[in-house]
Amino acid sequence: MRRSAIIASILLLLSACDKQEQPPRSTEVRELTDLSGSPTLLFTVFGPVETPKLAPLAVVRSGGLEPLVLDEAGWQQLDAQYFAAGMTYPVYRNGAEVGNIRIVRGMWPADSAPLYEVPGCARVVPHALGSLESTRQFEETVELLAATSPLPQPTDTRPLPANPEAQGLTLASAVAAAAGVGPEDLSSLDYHARWLRTGAGFSKRTLLASYIDPSAGDLGPGAGNTAVLVLLAEDSAGTFQTSYQHARSGEARSVEFRRLVNYADLSGDGVAELVMETWRYAGIPELVVMRYGNGRWTQSFGVSQEWCTDRLR
Repeated sequence: MRRSAIIASILLLLSACDKQEQPPRSTEVRELTDLSGSPTLLFTVFGPVETPKLAPLAVVRSGGLEPLVLDEAGWQQLDAQYFAAGMTYPVYRNGAEVGNIRIVRGMWPADSAPLYEVPGCARVVPHALGSLESTRQFEETVELLAATSPLPQPTDTRPLPANPEAQGLTLASAVAAAAGVGPEDLSSLDYHARWLRTGAGFSKRTLLASYIDPSAGDLGPGAGNTAVLVLLAEDSAGTFQTSYQHARSGEARSVEFRRLVNYADLSGDGVAELVMETWRYAGIPELVVMRYGNGRWTQSFGVSQEWCTDRLR
């Protein structure tokens, strides 16, 4: 099964990217993020549990999240301001605070070489090396969220409904049929379903069901045909309403894959934001932030996992 492209080798990603024709760069000029007031920042935390890294994801505002827009001086300022050794930030997984991460070193310490380099790249997005402080048991690799200020999470102690697999299968079959994805397309895929405590909808809980190709990662062959299906649904007084669906099938090199990485209430409105990863074969993955409103999950914005700012739009 695919390990997150977030923790895949940067060299592998860049090598793959070099082989792929890149889309035209956007000419839009966006206002730079002002870090002078030390706004709350959101980071992804990824990699081996013993030596996780932090990468910047977004700015946390009272009205929601905003993408970070910085020039070279701004990235240097972010590193000095937020990645100083000893700084500690709370970390989140699946709608709950699960401990802290302590900064071990930043990107550009004065007394050592940069934390990482990308061949052929003069300017990179800064990362930090951290150390997890938690009583929770994590897997060998982690995918967490960290914030520079605490983000209170809703508390829902109700037991989750039993057997999400069966309900998810019923919904997934209907979504697949409507999208023209047949049973033969799904037969070789890995199926997964679970409940998420999102605070969305009547029940405040969301059912996730997904089918994904176990060979859909960066090392997959990219040959033949494949399919992917991701759906989200809420229980509205006993009736499930599908609030998001991504169903694709076709030549493996062209299918856009999606999966849920993590979720937490990041804007303080009592409803979680979902962080999804989207990628295509031999392409640079992207993290997308999904928000709930009017009975639907919609994409707010995306952040490329292309760490070289020389090539960023």
